[in-house]
Amino acid sequence: MRVIALAMACLFLVLLNTAANAQNPANGTIKGRVTAEDGTLVPGVGVRLKDSRKQTITHENGTYTLRNIAPGTYTVEAFVAGHDVISRSVTVTAGQTAEADFQLSASKQTLQEVIVAGGRNKFAKKETDYVARMPLKNLENPQVYSIVGSELMQEQVILDYKDAIKNVAGVNSTETVSNGRTSTIIRGFRTQNYIRNGMMANQLVTVDISNLERIEVIKGPSGTLFGTGAVSYGGLVNRVTKKPLEIFKTDISLTAGSYNLNRITVDLNAPLNDEKTALLRVNFGRHAVESFQEAGFKRNYFLSAAFSYKASERLSFLVDLEMFRNHGTPSIAYLNPAAGVTDYKEAMGKYFKRTYYTNDLVSTFPGYNVFAQMNYKISNNWNTTTVFSTGGVNARNQYQFTGTWRPGGVDSITRTLQKYSHNYNTIQFQQNLNGEFHTGSVKHRVLVGVDYLADITQPTYTSRFVLDTVSASAPTRFLMMEKIYPLFPSPTAGASNYYKSHLDRYGVYASDVINFTERLLLMLSVRWDRVDNLGTTNLLNGNVTGRYSKSSFSPKFGAVYQVIKDQLSVFANYQNGFSYSAQTDKQGNLFKPEQANQWEGGVKADLLHNKLEVTLSAYDISVTDKLRSNPEDPAFMIQDGTQKSKGFEAEVTANPFPGFNITAGYGFNESEITKAAANVGKRPARSGGKHMANTWISYRLMRGKLQGLGIGAGAFYNSETVFDDANTLFFPSYALVNGTVFYDRPGYRIGVKLDNISNTMYWGPWGEPQPPRNYAVNLVIKL
Repeated sequence: MRVIALAMACLFLVLLNTAANAQNPANGTIKGRVTAEDGTLVPGVGVRLKDSRKQTITHENGTYTLRNIAPGTYTVEAFVAGHDVISRSVTVTAGQTAEADFQLSASKQTLQEVIVAGGRNKFAKKETDYVARMPLKNLENPQVYSIVGSELMQEQVILDYKDAIKNVAGVNSTETVSNGRTSTIIRGFRTQNYIRNGMMANQLVTVDISNLERIEVIKGPSGTLFGTGAVSYGGLVNRVTKKPLEIFKTDISLTAGSYNLNRITVDLNAPLNDEKTALLRVNFGRHAVESFQEAGFKRNYFLSAAFSYKASERLSFLVDLEMFRNHGTPSIAYLNPAAGVTDYKEAMGKYFKRTYYTNDLVSTFPGYNVFAQMNYKISNNWNTTTVFSTGGVNARNQYQFTGTWRPGGVDSITRTLQKYSHNYNTIQFQQNLNGEFHTGSVKHRVLVGVDYLADITQPTYTSRFVLDTVSASAPTRFLMMEKIYPLFPSPTAGASNYYKSHLDRYGVYASDVINFTERLLLMLSVRWDRVDNLGTTNLLNGNVTGRYSKSSFSPKFGAVYQVIKDQLSVFANYQNGFSYSAQTDKQGNLFKPEQANQWEGGVKADLLHNKLEVTLSAYDISVTDKLRSNPEDPAFMIQDGTQKSKGFEAEVTANPFPGFNITAGYGFNESEITKAAANVGKRPARSGGKHMANTWISYRLMRGKLQGLGIGAGAFYNSETVFDDANTLFFPSYALVNGTVFYDRPGYRIGVKLDNISNTMYWGPWGEPQPPRNYAVNLVIKL
């Protein structure tokens, strides 16, 4: 009902706006279209009458209309920041329509990157080639996905990767553990944030948003295209990095705020030749901040460079490198809840800002990602894409703190310290062939591809010990690393593990999108997947365990019917996901892959000339062949466990009138363990809240002396979250209210944000405290 009411309100506002701009018969109209240099239509370009306050922006189809213009001769201008203004002389006659078309000397991608006429529905960008690995419009795609674009991240002054994802309907991204890595809960399942530009990027740290163009949350088990190991049964998160542009452009961003926040980033873009066939884009920055808790800090550094080269009209290349170095204490301190706690907020609220460690517990976490892509256009209808990526981390000395709360007459905390080494990398290759052909009147868009992924762990270890037990309320003694370091066991003298491993994954996949008519299409997809696990070598005793070779088929089907062409479609899909295990049963036999099967149906709408975009969907995910303890011999596993996850999601973006933008979402998820050794009928641990909602509303002045001044506000709600499969402990529900004020001009941008305005105390799915009220001030200088 809330979604319907919002949609009706948007429709009402648009109708009011239309009535207010009714045509005076004594006046005339100017209309036209704006194209890029290759002839493609460009939305969001500013069009105005020179020396007049009358202006507009082009619609998603690249057209514009200026109404109620008195008869006479005018100069019409098309403008985009960073490009020359293009002018046309037009004569307007009473009651008549004059035409003026414009062609801009840049590609559509470059123009869309720098368009500043912010009156369009700027939160509704859904164009992506990653979801289906082919160019498929949202209304044509039977899969549900959400995109958090750079415009929304900039407007909310987003500084943390996981804060951006909270704008997606039905997801929770408050998890933060160890060295800062995070994951996302989608449709009741936890998924790691491993996908970068559609490829595996096995990176355990929080991603810096300075190099992100957008974040794509792809809903449902997506094993057919993406395989296993990087996706969950609920979906996946794909981070899309910034690409080089065809203009000279430099943005310098300075941010300061709560907890000694100090951040600087630079985004530099430049063509390297006059033909603009060689382009370079560099991003680098430093992020420093203290903790809201009694100890903790970050000093993170980041550098990326992306180079593109257009060798010919058919052949192009893209290479990018990303390096980071994170330095600081464990990202956040949280306490393991004790048995018998029923009200976590009451029991743990008084320790919300305690860490029980000091800033001597420092880790350094370096890493890298390398990505290379070659595109070759075979013909007008066929092209190939070859992609290579590699990335990894070599972090030798990592430290983690765990506190276990022991309630009693005098509460106490048992302090456990852990030292571990991360040393791993991934190597991935992908080859795709995309094409289009007809069989009679039926149109086919096809994808055929192969991929290979090597997941390699070099010698790594974990060493932990219980340090002491201290009072929970009294100050704790200082942890000096000079005294702590000798207490850690060496890898060969008491480490809990010390190992290396190697796993190879191979995949072959195909997809055919069949248009029986312009409105009716069917998607048929299938993947054959094979995993060769070369085993895990225990470097303490030389034993090799977990060797196996397994394969699986993963199908995917979808259907779309456009009730109103390019405006309203109904869809349904079946999707499959899977995962492998190295464990064996009591007889020593390997288990087959777990399987997740999703059925989903819904409606997608793009109405009122892209002013209102709605997605409504209902899904049912059934996980079978789950491993569970053998009730007859708990030392072994059996494979007959099952789990259900079903729910409903709604997402709305609206632009009722220029400058006013709305995004809102709601997710309901019912997850249940349906067969296990215990806990049948209960909600799985860390499956997120049953109810989640988000909204963000902003308005920006489009004309006048204060043009570019705007304000935004949003609310985010998450119902209580279960901690354990037995459902004995729940983290409390919470609602957050955030707000921003900004002033965006062609040469600079100022933004001020205030998050968690009500100063709500809340926790993540592991009991990790989340930031109280905080602010940030951001200045961007555009050169």
